Amino acid sequence: MAGRRSLFLHVGLPHCGSSALQDWAATNRVLMAAQGLVWPEVDDCGLMAGRHRWLVEALLGGPEERLPEVLAGAGGDVLISAEGLTLHFHDFPQERLEWFRQATAGWDVRLILMTRDLSGWQRSMWKQCMINRPEPGMDFALSIDMADFAARPRVQQLTDLRALRRELVAGYGARDLIELSSLDDWMPKLARALEVDPARATIPARRHESIADSVVPVVLAINALGESGGPRDALLALMQETLDTSNDTLRELARQQGGAIPGAADRLAAALAQLQADCTGQPTSGWLLHAMAEELDRRTAGAA
Repeated sequence: MAGRRSLFLHVGLPHCGSSALQDWAATNRVLMAAQGLVWPEVDDCGLMAGRHRWLVEALLGGPEERLPEVLAGAGGDVLISAEGLTLHFHDFPQERLEWFRQATAGWDVRLILMTRDLSGWQRSMWKQCMINRPEPGMDFALSIDMADFAARPRVQQLTDLRALRRELVAGYGARDLIELSSLDDWMPKLARALEVDPARATIPARRHESIADSVVPVVLAINALGESGGPRDALLALMQETLDTSNDTLRELARQQGGAIPGAADRLAAALAQLQADCTGQPTSGWLLHAMAEELDRRTAGAA
């Protein structure tokens, strides 16, 4: 390919269609390759959409050989996607961002930023972060309301889009930034930006939806129990087994934790009894906790 090649870098925002974009790229990998665009191998993310977490890890100080290998082996343009490139952007040391700029010298780095309305994004992020597994320095698995979540420094940095756009372009040494709204019909626009024929692209089935508002009080109560040493992850896995949601994080948690539920039955039963007492006067939460207790009984009886 003559001239400078393009490195399309989808950076997020988190919970703005990232899983859909990654599924779209994986589904249309052969089509993109035929039209000169490489979708490199992704990390194994279990039931969640495959993404290039290795680049986030490299920018946090991890192994750095993967990016040069991908760029050297590409026969055309390259598309890399990881919403952690915005979520962790302010965690990246300046020397690691300088490493990225040096590694991509000679390439046109073109950022793809997915956004949506501020209030809707904050609510969606709040609900997602409350079910994410705890991680040092991150606003995950907390038992705080949405107003307190929106005031967290990381969330404030991500919602100041004017400053974020400027910082992302400078940090990644980008030629430009392509911004798409996750609330629009964005897939054809993405295809055109990537110079892929949108008429030939396959639209994958939708997945990874936010948890329902009605289960939020129970998740917050489970997180509060987890903060004092309770079986948080097993309870959320049990909740997924009960509700069968389409949230990928809960589905993956149930895959990892589901087999251990019968062996932890006594501890889970005690935790559910405590949660039911704490949620007295909340009919919807009470119904869900009762349904989880029934599911636990079924799982325990089946394992006997």
